[in-house]
Amino acid sequence: MRRTIVAVLVTAFGLFTVSAVGSAGAAGTARTGIERWREAWARLQARAVWRAEHPGRALALPKTQQPASTKAWTTVKRLHQISQDNTTPRDNSEPDTQIEPYIAVEPNHPNHIVAVFQQGRFPDGGSVGPGYATSQDGGRTWVTDEFPNVTIDRGGKWDRASDPWVAFGPKGRVYAALLVFDDTCPSGVDVLRSDDGGITWNDPVDAQLDTSCSVFNDKESIYVDTFPASPHYGRIYIAWDRLASGQPIQLRYSDDKGNTWSALKGVSGGVSGIGANVIVHPDGAVSVIYIDLNNGFEVAQTSTNGGDTWGPIVNIGQDREGSPPDQRVNCGLPTAAVDPTTGNLYVAWCDVRFRSDGLNDILVWKSIDGGSTWTGPVKANPDVSGSGISHLDAGIAALNHNVFVFYQTRTKTGSTYSNKVGTSFVHSEDDGGAYINEVVVGRPSDLTWAAQAGGKFLGDYLGMGVSAKGAHPVWCRSFKPPTPQTYHQTTWSATIVP
Repeated sequence: MRRTIVAVLVTAFGLFTVSAVGSAGAAGTARTGIERWREAWARLQARAVWRAEHPGRALALPKTQQPASTKAWTTVKRLHQISQDNTTPRDNSEPDTQIEPYIAVEPNHPNHIVAVFQQGRFPDGGSVGPGYATSQDGGRTWVTDEFPNVTIDRGGKWDRASDPWVAFGPKGRVYAALLVFDDTCPSGVDVLRSDDGGITWNDPVDAQLDTSCSVFNDKESIYVDTFPASPHYGRIYIAWDRLASGQPIQLRYSDDKGNTWSALKGVSGGVSGIGANVIVHPDGAVSVIYIDLNNGFEVAQTSTNGGDTWGPIVNIGQDREGSPPDQRVNCGLPTAAVDPTTGNLYVAWCDVRFRSDGLNDILVWKSIDGGSTWTGPVKANPDVSGSGISHLDAGIAALNHNVFVFYQTRTKTGSTYSNKVGTSFVHSEDDGGAYINEVVVGRPSDLTWAAQAGGKFLGDYLGMGVSAKGAHPVWCRSFKPPTPQTYHQTTWSATIVP
């Protein structure tokens, strides 16, 4: 029997339907979880392309009080490539590609930074092996390598790995989460720990393991409670969507440094979702932000008992991302941050609602009551509809009443998109009330040499970390290689100082 969960999205841009399909195809032939996973991403991409081509009437942009510009957070330092793919190419992989980076800064030691990324992308999902880069001097120098014992490329059991995420815990320990799967059926979520700050790593632990061909795990994130006053200090949380019966958001936690994990905790119940982003509040509450595939909204759910039970779904705002037809973007996936000083929560994504040209702005929502209610959006980028600039993947971080947003840009002239994708940075000094001082960070990507995954592919996300000493974006950049080859896409970072 075919089981289908259908969400009908009615927006100012028209009618669009998204389906999260159960375990049987239209002809009654069982499909694997990985097949349904690929279909789900194809639907998201098709929806975003459709919306960009059918923008409809632009909504009125809320007015904000624009503060005077300052010179704070405008100086870019330590801009350099921090890693290049060092995996062994496999059949059908794309050698010399790195994608989907994320970054974390140790709360008590601001010079300590760890970034993670995919290496050797496969066009139909995942990579040959996940990599990391670690700096212990504020981003001046980096040590980089492939994670050991994860994929078969470096002594592990899995064919592929994807969606790397990283977080610091107490005492400088580092935790990396990875989606892992084989070319056929098994899939899971692995967690690795480093006890020396990201130089060496222990063997991965299967926090989630599914051997059934009808199940697939996707798009995990990891966060550690580092707030000493929290009743769950040191607890590690991972959240992801699990394609089984529907596509619910799931969570597990660990209280023993990732060695063992709790029973599976259902976050969204019967609601299908994607893009789970877990964050911890200073009081120990934990929220998961994701796209509700049933109603098309970006939503939040919060637990006040350490992840055991979850409050109701709270709508933040409707997902109205647009996408160039030749590039896989999925920049509607939420990026989220908590300000440890204020406890304010921030969520951002790309969105076309205030534009008549079908191009994206980066919009930011804020909660000052632990995720119960949300205000916004506030537009982070300075340019307006008609500028010809679309804003794509974004990362967000917050500290001491400041909010930092890093994002990609791509220009469109007439019906033609530029082949160059830039990167820019803005910040707010008033708890996200308004964003100032756009700074271009580094040279643009040239998509000629980008990875391919249903379009040119720099990743579904990038990273943004911050300390009192500086903001640290991380992104993947494609550009002309020194010798002729098909691909050349490496990982970059910079430090933007106050």
